[in-house]
Amino acid sequence: MPRRKKISTTIAVDSYTYLRSQISAGKARNLAEALDTSLARLRRADRRSELERATAAYFKDLPARAIAEEKDLEFSLDQSSDEIDFAQ
Repeated sequence: MPRRKKISTTIAVDSYTYLRSQISAGKARNLAEALDTSLARLRRADRRSELERATAAYFKDLPARAIAEEKDLEFSLDQSSDEIDFAQ
């Protein structure tokens, strides 16, 4: 199966201008790469939003005892990270 698919479409002028600006700024070599890069960022943002929704739903439905355990874990991790010298 080919790694790339050919498409033919029209896009809004401002979208085309944005893609061209990515090429001018050296962030992409051509329109295809500019579009791929932009779509990759959009997919990452979508996945991040889904993770945030799932995390919020998880904590919303968590029993009080589990919330207390999560807070204890958070405190312990915070304390242990204070002991790490990140400058090394």
